[in-house]
Amino acid sequence: MNFKIEKLLDNIGKKIVRELVNNARISFSELGRVVGLSTPAVTERVRKLEEAGIITGYHAGINGDLLGSSMTAFIHLDTPASCYGRVKSLANQLPQVLECHHVSGEGSFIFKVMVGSVGDLEPLVARFSPLGRTKTTIVLSSSKEKKYLPVIFSGSQILE
Repeated sequence: MNFKIEKLLDNIGKKIVRELVNNARISFSELGRVVGLSTPAVTERVRKLEEAGIITGYHAGINGDLLGSSMTAFIHLDTPASCYGRVKSLANQLPQVLECHHVSGEGSFIFKVMVGSVGDLEPLVARFSPLGRTKTTIVLSSSKEKKYLPVIFSGSQILE
């Protein structure tokens, strides 16, 4: 970690990030109260965290069931390195693909996808099949799902 990042992620910086992860809609005045800074000071700290690339965006959690996309699945793709660019491009074009991870171990990529039904999953898998061998796992239920880390690791210490 470089010095600038380390300085931004002091105890207050970590608290700011943790609070924004838990509630990205928190007002700057409330955030300042929680972390012990004035509104202008916390606003400046958040701006610096954004500029440094530590905070990359603010996101809404979506209930797929209510939007007609109630099935989550993972598609594993084993493909040669020569296809990596095409795989990433395809994944970025498909709105059903929530996440695309290039992985080590068995396979090359894992995609987290959300679709309405098995019938919707089949053509999605078919889009990746020409690029390599696929294996699909359907999620039955999720007991914990968090898009962003709720804690920040600092060496062996955890700030909670």
